[in-house]
Amino acid sequence: MFKHILVAHDLSREADIALNRAIQLARQHGTRLSVLHVLEDHLPNAVQNNLRVAAQQYFGEHLARLGAEDCQLLLRKGRPAQQILEEIGDSQADLLVIGRHHHNAPELFIGTTLERVARHLGAPLLLVMGEQADKPYQKAAVALDFSLCACDALRNACSLLPQDARLVALNVMELGSRLLLKSGNSADFLATQRELLGKLLEDELSGLAGQIPTVELEVIRRGALPRALDEAVAEQRPQLLALGSHGRSLISQALLGSLALRYLQAPPCDLLLVK
Repeated sequence: MFKHILVAHDLSREADIALNRAIQLARQHGTRLSVLHVLEDHLPNAVQNNLRVAAQQYFGEHLARLGAEDCQLLLRKGRPAQQILEEIGDSQADLLVIGRHHHNAPELFIGTTLERVARHLGAPLLLVMGEQADKPYQKAAVALDFSLCACDALRNACSLLPQDARLVALNVMELGSRLLLKSGNSADFLATQRELLGKLLEDELSGLAGQIPTVELEVIRRGALPRALDEAVAEQRPQLLALGSHGRSLISQALLGSLALRYLQAPPCDLLLVK
């Protein structure tokens, strides 16, 4: 279970939606919550001081209206991505909540604070875009394969959900059509895949403490990633999609898998990204 949630707030409407979700999750799990706001560092000191005072007053009043007076306010100055990454390390926050950037222009995603943070962040990242952020998640999906990061995404998604929620584990069976034709019996592959994934789910869920949501498995055999996953998510219509970013080395930790980058650019719902 998460112990310290950090939400990055840039005074935008999208950041307010993310803040509402962070407050909801903190209340649901009895978790410590901090709000980070980064001030411009290229302005004269007098202007920076005025902005700091204004930010303190704004957040004090805003958090009081939301009933989150116990939330810790962190004001830093510098480059937003750098300050967010440093604060995650310094505060030992284990979940970063952030709002969507450039949602009307996905092509501008590269170079945004979100993209820079996602490439280097070691902790799970929750990208919030759903409007009903003050209510617990009731339906979620996770892209599941046999990788460690996919299993981490499964466990983290369960940690965010209440007991009465439903989580669908989606697995795309990426076997080429020629291999299936040569095998003569694709049903055997499907049955084996289901059996192995079922055992994986059993093992992963058995290690979780406390109450967990209802978890179902769906093996998709109608195409390859990412289209098959897109179609399954569109059918399921989850409020939250959990995804592992396949970084397997120190070098690739600074990289994002193509699937993770795709969904960060155009998320179909709230997105939980786990490395």
